[in-house]
Amino acid sequence: MRGGSGQDTVPDQKSQQFDPSRGKREMEPVRPPEGIPASRWGDTDLIELFRDEPSGLVLQPGEVLFKEGDPGACLYVLRSGTLRIRSGSVVFEDVSPGGIVGEMALVDQHMPRSATVYALSPAELIIIDEPRFFALVARNPSFAVTVMRVLSRRLRHMDTRYRLARWPEPDR
Repeated sequence: MRGGSGQDTVPDQKSQQFDPSRGKREMEPVRPPEGIPASRWGDTDLIELFRDEPSGLVLQPGEVLFKEGDPGACLYVLRSGTLRIRSGSVVFEDVSPGGIVGEMALVDQHMPRSATVYALSPAELIIIDEPRFFALVARNPSFAVTVMRVLSRRLRHMDTRYRLARWPEPDR
């Protein structure tokens, strides 16, 4: 999964290491809501679903999975480690085991990646391309629901951030 073909390859680690000191003001990443254990933030059912499969990709801390604007042809399930989703200086989310990234590539076909994803710690990922995605959905419809829930949750968080940044609540 390394190389320069431009199709969901991991860029050369040296040239694509993320340097946090180059960013601007960083927003706090999305974390599990108060009272929700971190183990529920990632989907343990996804870890179980792919339990017997070998990891398709291993990333080291700072290594970029994909960059904003790259073409996308698959999603990834995080088996272990932590990934960060970021666009410019805005950190959207830190993803824990059982989480997914890159799902928009399969839902919104032929659109470039909307964010950069990189490893915060050593990470093992399962690669899900389009044919495998449809096979998984046919065999296990709850997989599609999981992907939709992730999309919905991320949209709600971004909507909340945007609304608070643009239109603060009026004094009452």
